[in-house]
Amino acid sequence: MTYKPFIQDWWKDPIFTSAVALAAVVHLLVLTMQFAMPQENDMSTKEIAVSLRPSDVKVEHADFLAQADQQGSGKFRESHRMSTDMPAPMVDQTTGEQTQQSLDKLQQKRELNFEEKVLMTTLSWQKQADENQRKKTAEEMQSQFQAKSAMIASIEAQYLQRQQNFSRQQKIKTIDGIQAKQDNTAGYMEKFRQKVEFYGNRYYPDAAKQQNLAGEVRLMVILNQNGGIRAIRLIESSGHSMLDDAAKTSVRKAAPFGGFDSNMKDISELRIVRTWRFDPAQAEFEVH
Repeated sequence: MTYKPFIQDWWKDPIFTSAVALAAVVHLLVLTMQFAMPQENDMSTKEIAVSLRPSDVKVEHADFLAQADQQGSGKFRESHRMSTDMPAPMVDQTTGEQTQQSLDKLQQKRELNFEEKVLMTTLSWQKQADENQRKKTAEEMQSQFQAKSAMIASIEAQYLQRQQNFSRQQKIKTIDGIQAKQDNTAGYMEKFRQKVEFYGNRYYPDAAKQQNLAGEVRLMVILNQNGGIRAIRLIESSGHSMLDDAAKTSVRKAAPFGGFDSNMKDISELRIVRTWRFDPAQAEFEVH
C-alpha cells in the first residue's frame, strides 16, 4: 500500500481549512478596531496661575509677614517670625497623666478589692474549720464524759450491791445516846463506859491540867465481835487537839473490851457514838 506525502494534500482536509479561515477573520476584525486617547473631563482640576506683585502698602499687626517681593529666601525665617513674644502653646500632657493615674488607681482598687475578697474568704474558711474542730472536740469530750459517767454509775451500782449483800450477811448495830436497860447491848455498853473512863482519868494529860483546858469530844468507836477496835472516827472536835488525842488514847488503852454477850450473837459489828467530856476543875472526864 502506497502513502502520499501529507504536505501535498493539506488543502483537502476540511477541518484544517476551516481553522485557517476562522483565524484570518479574527485577525481582520482586530486590525479594524480604533483606539483613541481619553477626552479631558470638564470636572478635572485645571491649573491656575496666580500673579503676585509687590505693593507699597505695608500690613501692620499681622501674625506672619510675607516675603518681600517674593524674591530669595535668605532672611525669610528671621524676617517672617511670629510677631508675638508668647511661647507656642504646649500640648497639655497632664490630662494623659491624670487619666493614666486614674486608671492605675482603679486597677489598684480592683486588686485591693480582690485581695480583700480572697482574704475574707480565707478567714471565713478558717473560721468554719476552727468551728468544726471545736464542735468535734466538744463532741469527743462529751462522749468521753458520758462514757466515764456510765462507768462511774456502774461502779457505784456494783458497790451498792456489794454493800447491800454485806449488810444482809452481817448485821451492824449503831448505839447513839443512852440505851434503855432492856436493850440487849445495855450491859456491854456499861462495861465499855466504865473501862474507858478508868483509863481516861488514869492517863489524863498533865499539860491539859496545867493549861486548864476544857471541852467535849464526840467519837465513833467501831468494835468487832471479839471487842477489838476496828476504827476510831472523830465526829466533833473539842477545839483542842490535845483533848481530842486524849479521848482516842483512852479508848485504845481500855481495849479490848471482850467478846459480845450471848444475847448479841446476831451482831457482827457494834458502832458506839459517845461524848468525852473533860473537866479541868476536877481533872477528870466522863463518857456520855
